[in-house]
Amino acid sequence: MNHPESSSIFDLTLGEFLDRLGSSDPTPGGGAAAAVVGALGAALIEMTANLTLDRPRLADVQDQAHSIERRASDLRARLQKLGDADAEAFDQVTAAYKLPRADDAQKAARTEAIQAALRVAADVPLESARISAEVVELAEEAAPVLNAAVISDVLVGALMAQAALSSAGLNVEINLASMTDAATVEHYSGELVRARGGVEERVERILATGRSRFRH
Repeated sequence: MNHPESSSIFDLTLGEFLDRLGSSDPTPGGGAAAAVVGALGAALIEMTANLTLDRPRLADVQDQAHSIERRASDLRARLQKLGDADAEAFDQVTAAYKLPRADDAQKAARTEAIQAALRVAADVPLESARISAEVVELAEEAAPVLNAAVISDVLVGALMAQAALSSAGLNVEINLASMTDAATVEHYSGELVRARGGVEERVERILATGRSRFRH
């Protein structure tokens, strides 16, 4: 399947992105999708903040809404960059596996290149997981204060960020499975545990807080 050339998946229409995601091409794949989902979650929080700004009846939370909007915009932009970086990292791994291995020197060089590429391929989704966790934290701040009429969008944003974190984590894990250095694997595993820490409980609090503000 032929795809239009694009320097960024975010230059594609949504339909084009889904077509590429569903094609036989390995990129964009799950790591890019995880970053996109995280960016969508951040954008929903950003939107809710914007729908809180300049509302006279919400005058007491304007400063907080401004802060949330700025931070959500920053997190969204960072996740967008990671969506593109994930495809680039996968291409590096693929290229490393294709290196020649006709003699011992080539085999050693290929092995070293593969391990280096795997570290890059783990770094990207690990950062996506960390930033997605920050999106969830921001949603917890937003849930009790932003415009109650659209607070469900903050809850959806939190759930999407949680899904992004879980999905990015799987992409870290699959790269760790091919790493040969035990200390490196332990380091990445520990970082992933830290990124995941407390997120489920945080999301439950967000949902409870947001639902309590639904109109009855």
